[in-house]
Amino acid sequence: MRTILIYVVLFFFVAQPILLTAQTKADSISLIFPKAVIVNKKNEVLLAYDANRKAYEVPSIGTLQGPVSIKQYLDKTAAEIGVTFQRFRLGGMFSYIFPDKYRTFVRPYFVVEVTGYVNGKGVADTTCKWFPREQAIRLIPYPASALIVRQVLTQPQKVWAASFEEYGYTNPVDTSKIRFKQLESFYPMN
Repeated sequence: MRTILIYVVLFFFVAQPILLTAQTKADSISLIFPKAVIVNKKNEVLLAYDANRKAYEVPSIGTLQGPVSIKQYLDKTAAEIGVTFQRFRLGGMFSYIFPDKYRTFVRPYFVVEVTGYVNGKGVADTTCKWFPREQAIRLIPYPASALIVRQVLTQPQKVWAASFEEYGYTNPVDTSKIRFKQLESFYPMN
């Protein structure tokens, strides 16, 4: 009995430091941060203006939090912007890896086809504006997002994936400070 007790005590003292330091970047929880690429029949893309960053970007209402479905998330996004839709599709699943941090953002990009406006007239959110597709892509100052929007809109027959490292955002956006690297090329998931 005494021998077993010694082994248990030894195990505890030897294993404790390993157990306390075992978590790595690979073990961390990834946040789901969807984006809605909202398009109309005129081949235009709706972008939202971020007043802090002084830049247009793909609309999003933040990370998925609480018990919420993808449809509920997109319904809420559309309602806040003031558009209606009947169909959406998954354009792709993309990972944003941040160096020296214990997190990865998983960003599904959904392509949402607008059917009308909640108020019957136009977009309710005054920070949002329609742009021709190529102009919208040029206006997006974040390299990964611009590449993703181009990929999911010009090759809609596939669901895409890729991995990026992108950081160095400032308020307002200074594109010379954004650090960007595409870690994995685009590849089809279907």
